[in-house]
Parts: sequence; C-alpha cells; structure tokens
Amino acid sequence: MTTSLGWAERLMQWLAFGMRLVLINVLFLAGTIAGLGVLGLFPAAAAASALLARLRAGTAEDRLVRDFVAVYRRQFVHMNRVGSIFWAAAVLAVLNILSFSTPGISPLSGPSPAGAVLFSLFAAVCLIALAAAFTAVSICVRYRDTVLRTWRLALVLPIASPVAGLGVLLTLAAAGSVFTAVPVLIPLAGASLPLLLTGWLLDRRLGELAVVPAPAPAPAPDMKGSHAASAA
Repeated sequence: MTTSLGWAERLMQWLAFGMRLVLINVLFLAGTIAGLGVLGLFPAAAAASALLARLRAGTAEDRLVRDFVAVYRRQFVHMNRVGSIFWAAAVLAVLNILSFSTPGISPLSGPSPAGAVLFSLFAAVCLIALAAAFTAVSICVRYRDTVLRTWRLALVLPIASPVAGLGVLLTLAAAGSVFTAVPVLIPLAGASLPLLLTGWLLDRRLGELAVVPAPAPAPAPDMKGSHAASAA
C-alpha cells in the first residue's frame, strides 16, 4: 500500500512538473509576441529561465504568471540591451548565408578550398554566438551586471570552457532531434525545455567558476551632512 501511494505521488509530481513546463512555454511565447518578437525574445527568455530555475530547485509556486510578468517588466530594457549584439550577429549571419548561396558571388564556387575554410569559420562563429546568447540569458538570471561585462563573460565562457559551450550546443541539438521526431512537443515545450536544460548546465558551470559581478560603487558621501557635522 505504501509503495502504491509513493508511486502515485511521484507520478503526480511529474505531471505537475510537466504542466508547469507547458505553462512557462506559453508564457514565453506570449512575452515574445507582446514585445513584437525582436523586443520580446530576450526578456521572455530571461523571465522563463528565472521560473525554470525555481522549478529545478523545487521552489516553484503557483504564481507563475505573476512572477513571469514581474521579471519580464523588470528585465525588459536590460535584456534588450544585452540581446542587441546577438540580433546584430543574426543579421550578419543571414547576410553571410545569402552571400554563400548566391551563384557567382559565393566563395564556395570554384575549386579553391578558401571557400570551404571561410564557411567553416562562419559556422564556428555562429555556433559560438548561439552558445553565448544562451549564456547571456543565464548570466542575467543569476546576476545583474553591466551590459559590457555580460557580453564579455557570455562570449568568453564558451571559448574558455569548451565543455560548457559544447554541452549547450549538444543539448540544443538533442532537443531539436526530439522535437523533429515528436513535433507535437514544439507548442508544448519548444522553448521551456531547451531553456531548462541549458540553464541547468550553465548555472552549474557559473557556480563552479564562482563568477561574481563587480561590486557596486560606494555611494558618494553626503557633503551637506559632513559640513553640518564638522560645524557642530
């Protein structure tokens, strides 16, 4: 009897976990649409990642919608500033893909191996940028730092820690394979599942490296108060 109750309780916990995962995915889509796509993607990713971190820790409450909206609004401007460099990289990637696919202009045309080398470098840079984008989201969920420091850490971490960068890419590839095999999962967990797995991986790596943000500058002394104290 105890075994039966334990199994049923475990099943209910997994069902609750799956329902929260679906809800967070819906919230991510709603937040992205609310920001007209470009302006909503990174704030929605940060808000969803914050909820998923609580879900991994087992501290997720029933106020997922309210908490998502609160993080989304608080991180909206900052996440768009952080995400601007990755949107610029995406535009450059599209332009490069068009140049690679244009006959007569593509460096891949002709017997020269230079085109293959250029395409390999381009693909490597795209993969690093993709890993850095997920890293930036995890950094912003864990810390609140300046945009420049966030960019630097997000771009350096996949290169300085190839295991973490490769782990993110393999996780995304595995999630893509699962979604390709079972397309019905895309509207259910198309964003929340990759963010859950990559967030867990990157959060562990950031914890191992003991990365901490720069200390906030000390507030300037109150000159009026100091003059009054000296006069007294």
